[in-house]
Amino acid sequence: MPWKVCHATAFEPEAHLVKGFLEHQGIPCLLESLRFAMDPVRTGSLGTIRILVPEEWVPVAAKLISHRTPRPQRQPQPPGPRVITVDFQRRRRATATPRRPRIDS
Repeated sequence: MPWKVCHATAFEPEAHLVKGFLEHQGIPCLLESLRFAMDPVRTGSLGTIRILVPEEWVPVAAKLISHRTPRPQRQPQPPGPRVITVDFQRRRRATATPRRPRIDS
């Protein structure tokens, strides 16, 4: 049974999360780390951790991983500028009520 790569990442915690996710779904998988342990290189092919699954499980695993990965959500567009009309004459009349005299005790 040949094993094929279904996902690759540079981060070890992510690789373990994906492996656990696939195993929870019943898909057998292995991790293959190409990283040299003494040197903390995490770029390019020297820092890649690959998740391997049996060849017949590759389409299922790839689909599950793609649905698990959050897609960027669109931010709602704010509405255009609104014009607020204020009747200042009416506001002045409403606030121009006579004041009650102050009573000192």
